[in-house]
Amino acid sequence: MEKVALQYSPFGYHVAFSGGKDSQTILELCKMAGVKFRAFFYKTSVDPPELLKFIRTNYPEVIWLKPERTMFQLILDKKILPLRNCRFCCEILKERRGLNELTIIGVRKEESYRRAKRQEFTMECKYGADKLLLSIILEWTTREVFEFLRKRGIEICSLYSVFKRIGCIGCPMNNKAQRRELMMYPLHRKAYINTIIKLRKVGRYLDFSDAEDVLNWWCSGKSKKVYLAEKKQLRLWDNNSELAA
Repeated sequence: MEKVALQYSPFGYHVAFSGGKDSQTILELCKMAGVKFRAFFYKTSVDPPELLKFIRTNYPEVIWLKPERTMFQLILDKKILPLRNCRFCCEILKERRGLNELTIIGVRKEESYRRAKRQEFTMECKYGADKLLLSIILEWTTREVFEFLRKRGIEICSLYSVFKRIGCIGCPMNNKAQRRELMMYPLHRKAYINTIIKLRKVGRYLDFSDAEDVLNWWCSGKSKKVYLAEKKQLRLWDNNSELAA
């Protein structure tokens, strides 16, 4: 596939590097293969500080691409928080990178039902450009990834001792750790709260009590309809308990 990569760019492959275990693996495989490539880190403005430090220290050769808009500016633009079925943040901050290049990504089938359907190589027209993706560890298991890095003597980010997955702080795709992440990074939590307050001022999320209530729903993993219904039911139950007392 290197011949194809070089047809698109004299630098060869575009390696999408996040600092996580999977991107570490694909970067190491590119080095071992001796192919031409450049590795890029797509900064999002909600990256864990430990991860940023890890990349700077261990991967100085990786090129950083800064976002044109921060996560919080994007939320205000879209007038909605990113959701599992509405991830505009990924589309803008990540998926528009590597156009008209052959991009190597660290996607694996084991990660989700949707990814299990992926092909090793895909090509489509996106944003008026060619979008070529090569998933070189598509069939690898999580155990194989960690074993590979261990055998190669490659250090992983310290955040793996806290989370199974490392990504953007507050990412709804990591719902099981979303609330814990926001508690771990209070400045980011405050920024989300301030952004929600601004959204409420323009008429969004007014069916919630306040910004904290919105954030609690966002981290609950429940649909808005279910969350508000359960909240109403709980309020009725509390009122009946007070009357009975």
